[in-house]
Amino acid sequence: MTEPVVEETLTRIASAQPVLLNGVDVDNLGGDPGNPGEPPPEPVETPEPVYDRTIRRDIQGNIVPGFNKDHQHFLFYRFRDSGAARRWVTTIAPMVTSLDEVLEFVKLHRARRLAEGVAEPSGLTATWVNVAFSHAGLARLAGAAAVAGFEQSFRQGLAARSTHLGDPTSTEHPGHRDHWVVGGPDDEADALIVIAADDGADLEAKVAAIKGLSGALDLLFEQDGHALPGALRGHEHFGFKDGVSQPGVRGRLSEADDDFLTPRYVIPFENPSDARTQLFGKPGQQLVWPGQFLLGEPRQSPVDLIGAESLPERPTYPQWARRGSYLVCRRLRQDVPAFWRFAARTAARVGTTPEHLAAMLVGRWPSGAPLMRAATKDNQRLAGDEFANNHFIFDDDTRDLPLRDIPGYAGDNHPPADADMFGTACPQFAHIRKTHPRDSVTDLGKPHDSMLRMILRRGIAYGTAYLGAAHPDPHTDRGLMFLCYNANIEDQFEFLTRRWCNSPIQPNEGGHDPVIGQRDARGDRTRVIDVPTSDGPVRVSLDRDWVIPTGGGYFFSPPIGALTTVLGDAAGEP
Repeated sequence: MTEPVVEETLTRIASAQPVLLNGVDVDNLGGDPGNPGEPPPEPVETPEPVYDRTIRRDIQGNIVPGFNKDHQHFLFYRFRDSGAARRWVTTIAPMVTSLDEVLEFVKLHRARRLAEGVAEPSGLTATWVNVAFSHAGLARLAGAAAVAGFEQSFRQGLAARSTHLGDPTSTEHPGHRDHWVVGGPDDEADALIVIAADDGADLEAKVAAIKGLSGALDLLFEQDGHALPGALRGHEHFGFKDGVSQPGVRGRLSEADDDFLTPRYVIPFENPSDARTQLFGKPGQQLVWPGQFLLGEPRQSPVDLIGAESLPERPTYPQWARRGSYLVCRRLRQDVPAFWRFAARTAARVGTTPEHLAAMLVGRWPSGAPLMRAATKDNQRLAGDEFANNHFIFDDDTRDLPLRDIPGYAGDNHPPADADMFGTACPQFAHIRKTHPRDSVTDLGKPHDSMLRMILRRGIAYGTAYLGAAHPDPHTDRGLMFLCYNANIEDQFEFLTRRWCNSPIQPNEGGHDPVIGQRDARGDRTRVIDVPTSDGPVRVSLDRDWVIPTGGGYFFSPPIGALTTVLGDAAGEP
């Protein structure tokens, strides 16, 4: 990359210092929301399920609340022999980390960092493990009859669904499934182990221990993932803060008044006619019913922003799989120089800066500040405010929400988010708007649809950083290990990808998602975006992929109890 304006932009992004909120580097404990359109006038409180300790110990912890560690490692295994595989599952079952264990650590971490006023409390570390299996892997462990009830997309697997997602159809393209490092037609994994740790040495020790127990399995592939260094911690390789927005999961930990799975900072029922107070954990963090992520739990109502479905779902899973979750894994290579070259060229064409043009592609500035509240320039202070950086909607003005007393927090005094129905501040094609249209009426004719498509994202960067490096190699394999949990792959992950990201007119017209959107019409992968300018939209073609699929798989993270009762050695021969 030789363009001086691009080099200057990247240097500035790579050296930006993290913003502290009350002395703490905010790492956003959850939140992808939507401040949906017109709420029902008379909110009705719906009892949320109670997850006592017994249940919490049966749910894998990377589903909820998520591992969120700086160091992670992924092991992709193929089973040689069913009996040996079941014995291996029984052996590793005690290592698998539960929701309860992660939640206790998160609570302690939150309390310590607020008390000490530091981002990372000293001496507080953990190493965690989760496991998931492909449909073929489950069949080898439990027999075909025991796994017959799972949904079709999971049964087919990622490789078979690849072109359905818009992945390259030409075998000449580097992103075609035949070239994947793992998960292609001939090397699909039976099991995926996710190991996460605060300390790199602890991670290495746990990886070595698990490998030492896996002699009867074939290791197809392994991948390290690490947070980017310095000021880029928490950012992905293009330079943008990642994970700012996640949904909050409804559910209680006990019958106590304020003992929720997702902490509630918005004061409920202060104004009984304002249903928004029941919609959010913190401003912008929309609360979603757990059945969107955990099989067999109450699912989000398709007609009520607050309530669960009134009728029980038709099971599409075996009974033993209840409270498990489908795990989508996508290894995505990122072409950082190409992304920023495009930003520089297009910025010159439409009369703005490369950084602003790149922010329009994403919907946020590199710091994480949303264009909806910082339309013309980055706002580091807003980016660091976890009670403001996700508080916005698209089609309407965003109103204040009443908050509980939060020690040291002076309140949201940042510029408000004004209505942007036509996408002049945050374009319709922006990644965050395509994947979560919030209050916008979607192609299905309702603003509620966004809630039904939400996923729990658990990604981490892999490879050496390009930004901030003295002599970066543009050809180095770097990118994102994208993981997400959902209760229906076809209606959630695949819907987001196929129907919204890959379409120039859905959920609203304005172009393809320029970051992860794909189009493949007989080998033609050209996409378009309509860039807003003071003279009207300018159509720009994207004839090159900056994000290239290179592997992965569709997996299922079972309840921990099933590892011994159904899938492990205790289950006997299938």
